[in-house]
Amino acid sequence: MGSYPSPPPEEQAYKFADIPGKGKGLLATTNLESGTLLISEAPLFTTESLTNPSTIEKDLSKIIRSLPKAAQRAFLSLHNNNPGPQPFTNIIRSNGYPLGPSNSIGGIFPTVARINHSCLPNAQHAYNPKIGRMQVHVLRLIASGDEITLSYTTGGPSDTRQKMLREYFGFSCTCELCSLPSPKLAESDNRLRRAQELDTRIGDPKRARLNPLASLRDCHALWLIYQDEQIRDLRLPRLWHNAFQICAMHSDLPRAKVFAQRSCEARILCEGEGHPNVEGERALVKRPQGWVNWGVTVLWRGREGEAGLGEGEEGWLWRVEG
Repeated sequence: MGSYPSPPPEEQAYKFADIPGKGKGLLATTNLESGTLLISEAPLFTTESLTNPSTIEKDLSKIIRSLPKAAQRAFLSLHNNNPGPQPFTNIIRSNGYPLGPSNSIGGIFPTVARINHSCLPNAQHAYNPKIGRMQVHVLRLIASGDEITLSYTTGGPSDTRQKMLREYFGFSCTCELCSLPSPKLAESDNRLRRAQELDTRIGDPKRARLNPLASLRDCHALWLIYQDEQIRDLRLPRLWHNAFQICAMHSDLPRAKVFAQRSCEARILCEGEGHPNVEGERALVKRPQGWVNWGVTVLWRGREGEAGLGEGEEGWLWRVEG
């Protein structure tokens, strides 16, 4: 299993700078390799105690006054997308990050909050609950002087992305993906719409149970789209894990191990070695039979030595002709 570079000292890795058309942002001050842990930041505070909607602004005021002066300045300097009568609440809405997927509790991470958006980001953020920190890992090489970017959306075609960004963040995106010439952008949008359709079909457990070959072929088609679109964010380990589940459900040990390995490596890239999600995937690499729905059928029961077929491995893996 691959390991990734140690983080450079943060003061040497990036600097805050004015980004034309974007306000403040982060620029790399050295070349940053794929997999590098760039930022590991504890929250200034979380929203866990904000339980009464009618007093949120007042309660936030108390929290902010209790912070050290430097932390107060860091919070108040953050961009507010919706200036108005509730400035503290709106700064939270503009800059808060949930403490994990689907978590209703958020946190303010002032350095991470300075990272601007791109629909083709070069970094990925992920909250690690074991250490209580938001971490940012490099997805692809960032050259010295390049802007460090995260994605504020979950993907999709450009019209979907732009609508969300305008509604929640108040800007229209001009990243390299959104700025493609019209024919190229249309091609990308068609692929990403297709990706959404495939992801929905792959997530259908009944279909995976009754027609696993079609589900696995959909995973393969989605992987090809992700390659074309240069997608390396958390959508990729999700795809590998879905392929693992299809094979594991039908007792295919050799392929389940390969997909678990790929999912684990993709999660290390996005979330780091010490993340609980990586630990879960690593356990499945070691023993796929430990998955809760292992062996619902024996349709694809295979032999351990079947894996690793050289030139034909990808065709073997996806159950397609090589």
